[in-house]
Amino acid sequence: MPLTKLQFRPGINREITSYSNEGGWYDCDMVRFRYGVPEKIGGWQQDSSSTFLGTCRALHTYVSLAGSVYTGVGTNLKYYIYLGGTFNDITPLRSTTSAGDVTFSATNGSSTITATDTSHGAVANDFVTFSGAATLGGLVTAAVLNQEYQIATIVNANSYTFTAKDTSGNEVTANASDSGNGGGSTVGKYQINTGLNSTDFGTGWGTGTWGRGTWGSSSTPTVSDTLRLWSHDNFGEDLIFNVRDGGIYYWDTSAKTLGTDRAVTLASLDTDSAIPTIAKQVLVSDRDRHIVAFGCDGETTIGTQDPLLIRFSDAESTTTWNALATNSAGELRVGSGSEIICAVETRQQIIVFTDSSLHAMQFLGPPFTFGISQVSENITIMGPMAAKAVDDTIFWMGQEDFYVFDGRVQKLPCAVRSYILTILIRLKTKRFLQPSIPLLTKSGGFTLQEILRK
Repeated sequence: MPLTKLQFRPGINREITSYSNEGGWYDCDMVRFRYGVPEKIGGWQQDSSSTFLGTCRALHTYVSLAGSVYTGVGTNLKYYIYLGGTFNDITPLRSTTSAGDVTFSATNGSSTITATDTSHGAVANDFVTFSGAATLGGLVTAAVLNQEYQIATIVNANSYTFTAKDTSGNEVTANASDSGNGGGSTVGKYQINTGLNSTDFGTGWGTGTWGRGTWGSSSTPTVSDTLRLWSHDNFGEDLIFNVRDGGIYYWDTSAKTLGTDRAVTLASLDTDSAIPTIAKQVLVSDRDRHIVAFGCDGETTIGTQDPLLIRFSDAESTTTWNALATNSAGELRVGSGSEIICAVETRQQIIVFTDSSLHAMQFLGPPFTFGISQVSENITIMGPMAAKAVDDTIFWMGQEDFYVFDGRVQKLPCAVRSYILTILIRLKTKRFLQPSIPLLTKSGGFTLQEILRK
């Protein structure tokens, strides 16, 4: 029998069965295609022996005026700047107590310390750094107390627990002499609330905001109740970053010291009362040097988030947000959808996604600065991290299809579309649905949105 050359089509096709996909690839793992043939993806090389806490979900690299390369690293627990092989913690503080507001109590034979601080505002896994504390009288010394701790449990609104450790990280067990309260000079510095590492979809009794407060009280989810996502961009050599649906923060590369200083809120830089304090996303418009906040609080409604509001600072300014005839600060409001999901900058414009529409935001110059127009309606996006710009083209994953925008919105053919979306449906619904069920068509089945609403 003579040798016969077998020619396989490149790429993976899961839209049909493996039997009918003759001459093609139906399944793979950790491979890519080069010149039409599969090639295994290479391994990983460790970049640093240093480690960080939490799961990283955001990276942004920028260069200082001195030529140093910095990388912002956002995790569900902290925010770091990576430089020279070291992860430097610059997580902002949300509050600092007065001396004596925090007291401690210990139990003989236990390493669990209970801290009392009225209306502390912390959640489990938050970080707090104590200073000025005195020894409890035994093994829980001042050196043990005066360091950073991760909160283990929340007892109530006025107290929480943590595990006592020495400066080497070894647990310290209290003895009978540890009967003090830490003295009257203890100061607690609380870092911003941590976020969730993962989320789960559920409906019915006991889910959502059920049980968050007393009957008749507000049950609005806080930023610590959601999956921790960050957005960040550099303003020259400085860094601006935001935790989704939370605060906006600033790191001054030349004025701050890594390993010692922390990032601060954008609003703390100036007395301008119009500086936004909460947003879904921030970015810097590179062409015209405006800081843009999406889904933020308004100029006259600081602290109250508007999920469709877009605000921008004066050009070349981090602190001028009060819109006047003498500056280019201002605001726009998206006219459709219920909330801004994300914004992606291209070389020519900023594309803004809501939960149901697509908009183009362009720099116009004075007197309007920016203008926004609707590009498409009845589109979806899977989430805040589901879009990517390549030059002036944007690719994203919707809830039923993949899309591309290059001046007009088009569906992007994908040979693994049904397979990927079916997996997402299973994750959302916790059901092991068969791929043969017509999930993605209106006739004979449900659309993805309909399934997610069930």
